[in-house]
Amino acid sequence: MKLLVRFNRVNIIATVIVLLLSGLCYYFTIRYVLLNQLDDDLKVEEQEILDYIKTNNSLPNPSSYKDQEVSFQQNDGQPAKRTFSSSTVFSKEEKEDITSRQILFPVTVAGKNYTVAISKSQEATEDLIQLILLLTLAIVIVLLAVLFIINRFLLNKLWRPFDTTLKELKQFNLSNNQHLKLEASTINEFSDLNEAVTVMSNRVNQDYLALKTFTENASHEMQTPLAIINSKLDVLIQDETITEFQMQQLQGIYDALDRLSNLNQSLLLLTKIENNQFNERENIQLDQLIKEKLLQFDELIDSKKLHIITNLQETSLQYNKQLLDILVSNLLGNAIRYNKEEGDISIILDPALLSVSNTSEIPALDGAKVFQRFYRHAGTKQDGNGLGLSIVKQICDMASYSIVYGYTDHQHRFSVHF
Repeated sequence: MKLLVRFNRVNIIATVIVLLLSGLCYYFTIRYVLLNQLDDDLKVEEQEILDYIKTNNSLPNPSSYKDQEVSFQQNDGQPAKRTFSSSTVFSKEEKEDITSRQILFPVTVAGKNYTVAISKSQEATEDLIQLILLLTLAIVIVLLAVLFIINRFLLNKLWRPFDTTLKELKQFNLSNNQHLKLEASTINEFSDLNEAVTVMSNRVNQDYLALKTFTENASHEMQTPLAIINSKLDVLIQDETITEFQMQQLQGIYDALDRLSNLNQSLLLLTKIENNQFNERENIQLDQLIKEKLLQFDELIDSKKLHIITNLQETSLQYNKQLLDILVSNLLGNAIRYNKEEGDISIILDPALLSVSNTSEIPALDGAKVFQRFYRHAGTKQDGNGLGLSIVKQICDMASYSIVYGYTDHQHRFSVHF
């Protein structure tokens, strides 16, 4: 859930709760004030009756008006207590039940006790309260609508610099050597965020370029001493005076040097891929490329007596030929190198998929680590450098392909989805 959506939801819910509670308090406060005012009017009527009795020593005549009624009732026992109350009575004039406010108080006239009842219609008060509630409800609805509009449009506009910064960070790619294009903002927090992100991205770019340059230079500079060592070994091996033991030692050095040279070339290749140095693209017939690679691996296939099963559909891709050649070579090379004697290799190709599977005595690989650099299963021989599948993954990422590893029926399967 987005921060703005959560903020709007919490803000509106909190506003509704506060307004409802405030509305209830407002309702009871207004009702209390209006009823007190009505009670004050009844007290005035009470005082007028008491003054009349005091002056005339008799009860005034009962009266009944549209909104007021005065009645007297003689009490034989104890006089009633003075009380205020609200009640619903049937109005003959209105022909409906109406709410009225009533005061009961005792009086004594000529030695007799009476209870005086004065009632005033409460309908006007209730109508006023309802009108106030309706106005309050209308104000609440308008306020909520204004809050919604402000949160929906104004806050969206205020948060736009943050959204732009987040979008730029998602698209940020070190290999493209790009700089972030952040939207200027008058809000201090967003300006500080943009400044911090810009400083961080520039520092990361500088560190990445320094590391990339170091890797490329180191790999390149290693080529010359490796070539010199290799040529010197060639001279020593051709010397007829060396013993068989010395020959074995030189051969071990020669093999180690060959692995070091292959490792250096692989690291240099990874650096070039990350530096986007393979920008040339052309139309490639992938089915023909696979057939050519199978011919190149023909001797290795025959030496292990492997069975090749192919289902190649005509497939054309627009990509760098050198990288696609490396991808196919690494997949086929691994399928041959780690296969068992008289094993099987299955190659399936269609316009959407390249699948290479092979039998092997090695159990399933770790799917989470299989494309990591220098990953090697404990059961494999140490004749590779552990970078083949990393290079394949890097090529697929650069081309926006996806590669998936699977292990079923004692077969390792690598599937490239175009």
